[in-house]
Amino acid sequence: MTVPVIDLSAERARVVEEVGRAGREIGFLTVIGHCVPEELVAGTASAGHAFFDLSEAEKRTFAEGEPTLGLPAYRPLRSERLAASLGHATPADLKESLDWGPAVPGYGWPERPPGLRRLLEEYYEAVSGLGERLRRLFALALDLPEDWFEDKFRDHSSSIRVVNYPAPEGEPEPGQLRAGAHTDYGCMTILRTENAPGGLQVQTHGGEWLDVQAVPGSFVVNLGDMMARWTNDQWGATLHRVAVPPADLHAGSRRQTIVFFHDPRADAVIECIPGCGTPRYGPVTALEHVNAKAAATH
Repeated sequence: MTVPVIDLSAERARVVEEVGRAGREIGFLTVIGHCVPEELVAGTASAGHAFFDLSEAEKRTFAEGEPTLGLPAYRPLRSERLAASLGHATPADLKESLDWGPAVPGYGWPERPPGLRRLLEEYYEAVSGLGERLRRLFALALDLPEDWFEDKFRDHSSSIRVVNYPAPEGEPEPGQLRAGAHTDYGCMTILRTENAPGGLQVQTHGGEWLDVQAVPGSFVVNLGDMMARWTNDQWGATLHRVAVPPADLHAGSRRQTIVFFHDPRADAVIECIPGCGTPRYGPVTALEHVNAKAAATH
């Protein structure tokens, strides 16, 4: 099994069929032909690298204080255990991040690097447009009206997480990863990542870990728990992780991923889509669902 590469500019009926197959079989897809400007992606990635190159003391000023909605928040190295969201006790993840979104509580906008705020805001708008394109394809692939998801995404509560995976210093603790094995909490996640040792891996139905290669100019898209609830598990949220590179490849293994969590508005009710069988899950709002999952990881 491989993660399919889908050209969104291809004939639409074919794209819908390929998207539906990916949802049913693996819960991951790589998209090209997406129309998000590469100059914007490159500029945002460069600003992310510059932020993480700041001193730890300067970065930590954005991790403390009274949180306010709509401001960025810095998550220091080893401050999260993603595997804990599934009840697994593991050492802390070897990553740091800068999180931002209109509905995310944070502590302030960094002054350095210049232009970071503008780039994150422009990236948010551009990838929100890709999210709309994808959710319309999802609706059609589920035999729903094309606009079935649209009301749920009015004033959506999406967010950006720029993640830095520094080159490891020494050997990791037993069971320690760059990001522990987990499923994402929301509807869909849209990733722009880099090729470097120690990358994203997806677990197949047979239990094997499959490396996800970053196709140049592409986005990797994966389904989250919310989509699994909506589809009554007809489309799955696939377990994935970020591996630690082997010791002989530590040098040059720094990598960065720009994550876009594309989620409905906070009060949207997530319940079984008509036609997806007898519901396995009760109704829950998007905010209740995400908060319950996230609380276990910090």
